[in-house]
Amino acid sequence: MPDLKSETERFRHWADGLAMHDGQWECVYEAWPAWYEAVLDWVGGRAGRAAPDADIGQVLYAIARDRDAQYLVREIRKRHPDALLWLTRAALVQGEAEARWQLAVELGQLPRGDEAEGLLLALARDDDEYVRRRAIRSLAALGVQSAEALAWGEWQRVDENQEWARMSALECLRQLKSPRLAALLADALQDTRPQLRRFAQQLREHDGGAAEDG
Repeated sequence: MPDLKSETERFRHWADGLAMHDGQWECVYEAWPAWYEAVLDWVGGRAGRAAPDADIGQVLYAIARDRDAQYLVREIRKRHPDALLWLTRAALVQGEAEARWQLAVELGQLPRGDEAEGLLLALARDDDEYVRRRAIRSLAALGVQSAEALAWGEWQRVDENQEWARMSALECLRQLKSPRLAALLADALQDTRPQLRRFAQQLREHDGGAAEDG
């Protein structure tokens, strides 16, 4: 049976031998199946028991490297949903942004509960814009009304990814049926950034003009 530590070290050794780490470089790793099995077996064996920080760090590292397929985090949610909670708590302390945003997505797939909501609210204050974006979208999908103020805040925040953050904010406000949507949609339709403008137009057309009319 594949071992978590040995499979993680195997990947690290392979990654260290690469000349470049551009784009989706992790996708060409040929031993993903064994690493997947090692991670999922380890997570399944915890069953609420305490685990060394180093082992949890290896799981979070694997999730982060699996950012393209997102297979690991989805399987953990399907097989061991409670593990998402303690992995997210650990990720807030020691995990990479590439792991935190995936956990934020999957937390939004769990039944609404105080702990998952609290973790998402913590992720919604993350330093990384994409982590915040995915956490707020999960909160909106769960119908958490505080996502409205968070989405509004992201609209105002100056960031190199503001165009994407604003598109996400529009979608969140739409999901929440927020009265703030009409004003932001009108602003977006006049924005100089083409992707944001097109996205706003698509939302307006999809809703038959209802959002624009308030």
